Amino acid sequence: MNVENVRRLLAQGRVTLRFADHAIIEGRKDGLTAEDLEDSAVNGEVIEDYGVRVLLLHFTRDDRIPYHIVLEYLPRTDEVTVVTAYVPDPKEWEPHWKKRRRRKRR
Repeated sequence: MNVENVRRLLAQGRVTLRFADHAIIEGRKDGLTAEDLEDSAVNGEVIEDYGVRVLLLHFTRDDRIPYHIVLEYLPRTDEVTVVTAYVPDPKEWEPHWKKRRRRKRR
């Protein structure tokens, strides 16, 4: 996904940002607000690109808590969707929150 293009479309009002129910529910479990989710859609760092979806890393403003969102945009549609949001588990992510830990072989 070309995140900069999607952000430009958002800024121009050509697409709207929508939150999937799943994103709101999961985000709230981790103390994230709609403002956090919107801020990460606009300012988050891309750490994984899945084509029409990207995984973004951002930090809460006050506490600097790391969190991820998955942002989805299907070209030529009028919505950008935050699919999910969560605070990453330190057991699953490297300390900088940008790379998944390798699973140990059994």
